[in-house]
Amino acid sequence: MYFTHMGITRAHWVVLVVLLGGGWLVLESRGSALASRAVGSGREVTCTYQAQIKRLPHDAHTVHVWIPLAKTGREQRILRRDVHAPVPYTIAEDPDYGNDILHATLEPPIPEHLVITVDYHAQLVGDDVALADSRPSMKELHRSLQPSGLVIIDDAVRTRARQATAGRLTRAAQARGIYDQVRQAMAYDKTVPGWGRGDTRRACLLGKGNCTDFHSLFISMARAQWIPARFKIGVVIPQAASGTIPGYHCWAEFYEKGQGWVPVDASEARKHPELADYYFGARDPNRLLISTGRDIQLVPQQQGEPVNIFFAPYVEVDGQVFPDASVEVRFTDLQQGRRT
Repeated sequence: MYFTHMGITRAHWVVLVVLLGGGWLVLESRGSALASRAVGSGREVTCTYQAQIKRLPHDAHTVHVWIPLAKTGREQRILRRDVHAPVPYTIAEDPDYGNDILHATLEPPIPEHLVITVDYHAQLVGDDVALADSRPSMKELHRSLQPSGLVIIDDAVRTRARQATAGRLTRAAQARGIYDQVRQAMAYDKTVPGWGRGDTRRACLLGKGNCTDFHSLFISMARAQWIPARFKIGVVIPQAASGTIPGYHCWAEFYEKGQGWVPVDASEARKHPELADYYFGARDPNRLLISTGRDIQLVPQQQGEPVNIFFAPYVEVDGQVFPDASVEVRFTDLQQGRRT
């Protein structure tokens, strides 16, 4: 079924993600989870995700746009999700990770600019009210053990993983050893070009990067020890009544039988070592999850490579990746941003 709505215009946005020259330049949140340590029943917020695609070529024959859509899951309840788009679109679920994906097709006359906005009303929940995970299938667990794209498993990763888990007998203890090794070995540093792609080899060689790089290394090491692990990306809602979200944030999860998927945030633990215990296992009630997984095959399938990280719009013009796409996000805390 197709739905048609009109786009809406909002002012005073901050650009989060821009695709340049075929690669993502992502402005990841500096504040991130600094103020997001309140474990409890969570928060109720509205959040607006605005996708902007600029300077589309007027002579293009076909433009395809895919946008990730937040959905209800263990960490959140989406009470309302309204899409505003000036073109018809469909919504489908990807078969691998269960992400909801909006897809729109543009045909001549092609507009110069396209804006698609998604308004959310969400309850973000903590551990005490989190929904139960559905039991993962064998296929999902198998996928969560395999190398994929930039999330490699090589001799360097295996050596690190063996060292980090030496003498640790349980899966949880081994995951904690890997978490501790990653947060100690990696520096949160975005001064060297190449950060933010989630490149495990780069993380091993340089020991620097942002949250994407930290958690690529964690996932690679966990999988090297036969611990299922996966990637999640979204935003952290600041502790304020309203404002602009300064960037994305990502984290990892490992699977523990009897507990389900256990979240870890090694990059925040690196920045705030006094909170290392919290960030190993806490389900932060300030995160809005946008998508799960890496190397995603979209629906309908894109002509290009699997999408490395799915936070911003992915756009193809006549079968080629189109660079000029960005995301802008704002939020309002319906409880005035005050935590007890």
